[in-house]
Formats: sequence, structure tokens, C-alpha cells
Amino acid sequence: MESFIIEVNEIVRRHFTISEWKVQYGVLTYIVKDEDTKDRFLKLYSELYEKGYVPTLKSEDGKKILRILKRREIPKHNLLWNLVLLIATIATVTFAGYLFTTSSVYEIVDPVFSKYRVLHLLAYVLSIFFVLGIHELGHKIACVRHNLKSTPPYFIPGPPTIGGSFGALMIQQTPILNRDQLFDLGLFGPLSGFAASIIITLSGLSLSYIIPEELANILKEQGAVAELPLEPLLFTLIRMGLLSSLQVQPNYVVLIHPIAFAGWVGMLVTFLNTLPVGQLDGGHVARAFFGRKGHATASLLAIAIMIVTGFVAMAILALLIFLRGHPGPLDDVSSLSRTRKILFLTLPLMCGLCFTSISFVVF
Repeated sequence: MESFIIEVNEIVRRHFTISEWKVQYGVLTYIVKDEDTKDRFLKLYSELYEKGYVPTLKSEDGKKILRILKRREIPKHNLLWNLVLLIATIATVTFAGYLFTTSSVYEIVDPVFSKYRVLHLLAYVLSIFFVLGIHELGHKIACVRHNLKSTPPYFIPGPPTIGGSFGALMIQQTPILNRDQLFDLGLFGPLSGFAASIIITLSGLSLSYIIPEELANILKEQGAVAELPLEPLLFTLIRMGLLSSLQVQPNYVVLIHPIAFAGWVGMLVTFLNTLPVGQLDGGHVARAFFGRKGHATASLLAIAIMIVTGFVAMAILALLIFLRGHPGPLDDVSSLSRTRKILFLTLPLMCGLCFTSISFVVF
């Protein structure tokens, strides 16, 4: 133990100025005086990690407290669950696409639709996985950029009403070191998925059908179509832009192609993920930007907004996520970079554009 303390003390002193140190509850604990802690901590982490230890840096009672903890070994990952969930999600997404593409309404407005039904179905499935896959790729890019390890994505099957999937998630296998890394990890996924959703929505709406509102009402009465629920603002703007560019008369509406619905799913997933709650993507960004107390306030505010706007079920889920807490990065003292503070504005922008509104679209 004594040789360990001497060795660690020498390592810590190479990177930080120590005003006091002690062994507290079996943990080496230091009070450090340095202001430029970000790079110092990264170098200390690299050196200690090779020796089987990890540092943490927290602000407590106005002091910077550095602790040295035993590093946990990364458990071997079993790909079986990833594969099982991927197959299940392919099945549920395909089933959702089947329900859309076998609707008789498409044959009414497009006589050759049934001839290419399989291609429409395949296009829908690929569109859903394009949006979800690009979202997860954004997270993976952030991990690679910061040398963080994570599991492959776990795709989550869902009901046909939301496209057949609840999205996907990856589990971090190594700790997040500072607020910059936490911010990137939280933002890159939604930002990538947001861009992918726009591409798919534009493609899908360009394939959609403009039909008289009178016909749409008849089809609704027959139960052949229904209003698209929870339409995101961005989806509305793109749809209205399409109608305007085609100089469509006011008494016409859009019968959306299944690919356009995949874009809707992507925007809804983006909206949910950008909410600053718990360990959702938006929660990571808020935790990096606001800190622990600000993150808690933002989480409760977001949950309250969800309840007021009628998303009670999602609010309950968000509350459960919030109650799990957020561990924050190992270095919770170093501030977020200036560039990232500016980029934070993209989070409420994406959340607002993907927020849902009353729809006048039919499918």
C-alpha cells in the first residue's frame, strides 16, 4: 500500500499542484489548486489507466477534489442480444411497412403501386434503418473521436403505429472523461439522425400523392386513411413547402408515401432524444452545459412540458429515466469549450423543429 501511495503521488504531482492529500475511506484523495484542469486531467487519466486506475475530479465546497479509484475491467460483450434484437426490429419494421404498402388507398390514387409493392416495402424498411443507423453512427463517431469504447447498437422493436421501432441505444463500456466528450456523445447522434430524417422526409414527400380534400374525407369516413398523428413542425414546414412549390390549391392535401412516414418516425425519435432528461441524448448535452444542478432543473422542466402538452406516458418514462440520475463525466470541474457552448443552441432548435403539432396530412 505504501509503495502504491508513493507511486501515485509522484504521478499526480507531475500533472497537478497539490495543496493537501489524504487516504479517505481507502481512497487516495487530493485537493488540487490548478485552474487549467482539462488537459492536466486527460494526461493523468492516460497514465493512471495503464496502471489499472482512474481519477475523478469534482468540485466540493469550493475545492477541487481529485480521487484515484480502481479501474473496472471491460466485460466481454456478447453479440447475441444485439443480433436477436436486430432481427426482431427488422421483423416489426417490415410488418409496419407491410401494413402501409398493402393499404388499398394507394391503388386508388396510383394504379401501378401494387406492381411495385415489394420495392415500396423494401424502401420503407431501408429508410427506417437509414435514419436509426445514421443516428447511432453519430454516437459511434463521437466515441471513436474521443477513444471511448461502447457496445454495438441494440435496436428496439416497436409497434406499427410508430413505424416498428423505438430506436436504438449503445452502452458505454469506458467512462466519459470530461464535459466536452459528454457533449459530443449526446449531440452527434441526434444531429446525425436529424439530418437523415430531413433527407428521408424530402424523398418521401416527393413520392407522395396530392389528392382532393373531398376524396381524403371520403377515404377517412371509410376507414381507409387517417390523419397522421403528432406531426413535427419541421415535417409540416416541408409539406407546406412542397404544396407551395407545386402551386397546389388549398382544397388539396398530401397522401404520404411510406418513406415519408419513415421521415416522421425519425423526427419523433429526434424530438424524444433531444429532451434534456436524465441520460437521454439531450440529457447528456444538458448535463455537460448546465452541470449537475442545472441538468436536474432542465429535466424536471422538460417533464412538466410533456405533461402539459399531453404526452403523459412519455412524461412517466422520462421521470423514471430522470430518477436514475446522471453520473456526469470523470472530470466534472473543467468547463465546456466555447465552441460547444455555441453549438448547444442546436439542441433546442432540433427539439423545437421536431416537436409535434396538429396535423392535416393523411396516410
